[in-house]
Amino acid sequence: MLTADQLIDLEELIIEELDRLRAESEKTKAERAAISPDVSIGRLSRLDAMQMQEVAKEADRRREERVGRLELALEQLDAGTYGRCEGCGEDIEFDRLRTSPEATRCSDCAN
Repeated sequence: MLTADQLIDLEELIIEELDRLRAESEKTKAERAAISPDVSIGRLSRLDAMQMQEVAKEADRRREERVGRLELALEQLDAGTYGRCEGCGEDIEFDRLRTSPEATRCSDCAN
């Protein structure tokens, strides 16, 4: 079972990570701008720019998924259900939660 100090550490870690991800999301908005067809660049450059735009969109999608999982972890912290494995119901190891605070399964069940 996680101690009160461990829960506080994990909550701070989750909040810091959420802040970092949200700031990163704001910073990359300019990179996601559509490539206008009237901008004069070569065909291959346009294709490269479009490909990079798709890569950025995928990174955004993954970032938003992680934000959702971290927000759920905060809700679980508030509800007192954080740190329980969805698979076996046992406590998730503190070291695992420090590495991946949105983890919902213990090491054994994750494998």
